[in-house]
Amino acid sequence: MLAAEARVFAARLADPSTRSRYESLAQAALDGSVPSELVPSVEALLDLVLQRGRPLAEPILLGIFGRTPRGQELSQATHDVNRALRSLKGQPLGVVRLSSSPGRYALVLETDHARLSLVLDNAGPRIESLEL
Repeated sequence: MLAAEARVFAARLADPSTRSRYESLAQAALDGSVPSELVPSVEALLDLVLQRGRPLAEPILLGIFGRTPRGQELSQATHDVNRALRSLKGQPLGVVRLSSSPGRYALVLETDHARLSLVLDNAGPRIESLEL
């Protein structure tokens, strides 16, 4: 699946150097082993493909993405945000506020005992602040 996506993507690129990199990625994926210098290209390609939405291929591509450094960072960030959200469990919410700007959302949740500010953007979910 990754090889096919890389091949299609490479064919659309005008820059010969970038095209060559994605052609090399396609071949490496076919061979079953992607060298470390091509991992950033895997991450960039999967970011684009998964944002575009591919329902049939999504589980496979998400699995590949999850094994990349970027995928592992996103997984850890999601885990951290979920842990912070669990700290609010059982507390009545006094304030729930969502704000947005291009490509960025900020969510504030306040209880009598805590204030949690989250940011959701292309870099992934993250805790902006947690006051207990």
